[in-house]
Formats: sequence, structure tokens, C-alpha cells
Amino acid sequence: MISKLEPILEKHSMHNDNIVMRMTGCPNGCGRSPNAEIGFVGTAYGKYNLHIGGDRLGERLNTKFKDSLNEDQILTTLDELFGVYSKEKKDNETFGDFSHRKWIL
Repeated sequence: MISKLEPILEKHSMHNDNIVMRMTGCPNGCGRSPNAEIGFVGTAYGKYNLHIGGDRLGERLNTKFKDSLNEDQILTTLDELFGVYSKEKKDNETFGDFSHRKWIL
């Protein structure tokens, strides 16, 4: 997944951004995906819930944004979110903080 996200990050000039992403197939949070700016939680073979809005320090949990996405849907959704983020973020605002402000609150 990361190798497929790298061109999307490049496209939005985000290749040097430090974004905390975590993926797990365990619904119990074993991969600590709720503590990431972007978290993926497996729901079925090849399907993941997309969570956004956590902070880099793991002090604010992320929130489910979309249900049961396949890989192509995840990449398309993140491409769209990164496009908005790259155009509308405040100076030094992280993706997690922007997501929380823009889509979660």
C-alpha cells in the first residue's frame, strides 16, 4: 500500500510530509491504527475502514471516515483528501490536525 501511496504523495508535493499511517486486520486495534493520522482497519478480505484525524503523538484518536473500501477506493479517496489538504492547510498544520478540523469537527 505504501509503495502505491508514494506517487500520490509526490503528485501533491507531500513526499516530505511525515504522516503517521497504521494498518491492521484486527478489529481490536492491535496495530494501533486508532492512534494514527490515517488508520486502516480490516473488515473483510481486501476491505478496510478508513479512519482519519488522529494526531502524530497518538493523543487524539482518529475517526472512521469511510467503510469497507478496497485498495483502489482507498487510493482514490486519499488522492482526493491529499489534494484538499495540500491546497487548504495552514502553515505547519499536519494532515491529522487538518483532517480533524476540516472533516471531523
